[in-house]
Amino acid sequence: MSEHFNKIAKHLDTLSRRHDLSKVFNDFLTLGICAYHTTNLKSRFKDKDPENEKLYFSVLDKYDKEEVCIFPEMLSELHLHLDKNPYTDPLGEYYMLNISNGKNGQYFTPQHICTLMAKLQGRDPIENKRISDPACGSGRTLLAIAQIHPQNAFFGNDNNNTCAKMATLNLFLHNLTAEINWMNTLSGEWYGGWHINAENFGIQPIEKEQSLEWENTNTFQKEQPPFETEKKKTTIKPLSLDQLNLFDP
Repeated sequence: MSEHFNKIAKHLDTLSRRHDLSKVFNDFLTLGICAYHTTNLKSRFKDKDPENEKLYFSVLDKYDKEEVCIFPEMLSELHLHLDKNPYTDPLGEYYMLNISNGKNGQYFTPQHICTLMAKLQGRDPIENKRISDPACGSGRTLLAIAQIHPQNAFFGNDNNNTCAKMATLNLFLHNLTAEINWMNTLSGEWYGGWHINAENFGIQPIEKEQSLEWENTNTFQKEQPPFETEKKKTTIKPLSLDQLNLFDP
């Protein structure tokens, strides 16, 4: 880890003396997502989204004044880390080593394997495609192919709340156009989701009817042709309806 992320780790350790570490880490992700809400960024923090503000302060209410000040410091250090180490996944590494410890199969694909999979897609530029990872974890496979082919729309699903939030923050901080869903890709159960740099710069919470991934999963389960329902389609652009499969030879 870089010196910047080591500072984040120390801050998390400090907060974990009074609070559960897994909850602190999840709260850090939630606050980061709230901070980059589309309304905040579009208005330069002059306007507020009521639901976003409610969520933001409900998280902060758990901590005292000194602890609250630690969260923006951690977010700043995360920016500095990624500025020097782009397309890396320090959030996922920290989560595996300190929180999940491999529980529920949460050993994410090693970074060098993600890079190899991305390079196997070939040398020709890939643009305006839908690149999907149905079990995205912290989003590192999507980051690996985005490093080579950034001009696409990236979609990821995970049934773990913390993983979905890590992926959301990771893709936003790399300025990608994306949709991340907290959902069970196999059953189609949907719990929450976010559009990233879709219609506007920033992160926008979505309902399941706004999720192209949820729509596609349920359409597939009903054995109907994909993308032919009358529900509201995603506004994420650029996007073609050809799905790029990371596992094709």
